[in-house]
Amino acid sequence: MLDIGGKIFKFDLDALEKLIRVDNSDVFEEFQEKITKDAEGNILSQEFVKTKSPRSREIDATKYESIRGFMEVVLVHNEEVDSTLGFGRALDSAPLPFKLAFNTLIEYGIIVEIE
Repeated sequence: MLDIGGKIFKFDLDALEKLIRVDNSDVFEEFQEKITKDAEGNILSQEFVKTKSPRSREIDATKYESIRGFMEVVLVHNEEVDSTLGFGRALDSAPLPFKLAFNTLIEYGIIVEIE
């Protein structure tokens, strides 16, 4: 396991999914007209059929792209970290984009410490 300032972290993919998912508790209803005709084209019967199905899974594209960008910043950061300094001191020299991305991902529970 990779140690950052005496702590070990991981991405919580369940938290990521909850954050970017749009609430899809609604049901999608579709109405179709069913017409039966005879050989001459005369209408024999006409009925309306209503079908219900759960809405497809939707995500918030703005949140998804933002979080994806933050994760990319954290993942491409390649500076050596001295884990003996402690967590706070180990990341003091990290650039501002890394610190903002890391803090945001921790705040939203996407980066979590492994106990």
